[in-house]
Amino acid sequence: MTNQMIKKTTYTPSDEDIKILMDHFKCDNEMLKAVCLAAFGTLRRSEICALTADDVHGCTIAVNKAMVRVSRGEWTIKTTKTVSSTREIMMPQFVIDMLPTSGKLVEVGAPDNISNRFARAIKKLKLGEIRFHDLRHYAASIMHALNVPDQYIMQRGGWSSDKTLKQVYRGTINDYEQKYVDVTIKHFESMQHEMQHKNKKA
Repeated sequence: MTNQMIKKTTYTPSDEDIKILMDHFKCDNEMLKAVCLAAFGTLRRSEICALTADDVHGCTIAVNKAMVRVSRGEWTIKTTKTVSSTREIMMPQFVIDMLPTSGKLVEVGAPDNISNRFARAIKKLKLGEIRFHDLRHYAASIMHALNVPDQYIMQRGGWSSDKTLKQVYRGTINDYEQKYVDVTIKHFESMQHEMQHKNKKA
């Protein structure tokens, strides 16, 4: 007998998780901006660290560079991860209002600092195993739950193919999972009630 392959699951933060994180980082404006850019704009930590006020045009942020490690303790600004990663992202006005009008958008130093500060917050808040990168899972999954076509999710997140999207970024958010389960059950119950009604009339 062959053993079944166990599907690796990736936790997707919920709306409530994001609210808790935003509330927690109210006293850390730099991390609050980083969380919002990732959760609502699908930005990677490397992209966030490279952004400047010159990249903001109205409610649109031009993502065209990333901060990457070149050696231990040394980082530099290069082009984005892939050609498709270079993109323009429209952000909610409340996020734009958080951003400075000059200099770097988020003053956290290197991308590792975002991960470390985020990990400490997750541990303190006891939110489980959420990584900063999982905020991108949240953004993509919300769009998927709202029936946004895959090509637009890919465009906003800078994904070159839907392979990653299908494997990882469609992680089911508990809030929305229950919503769709309820809709499904309601449909089946309605169908059964209609059958009962017809049988009584017969």
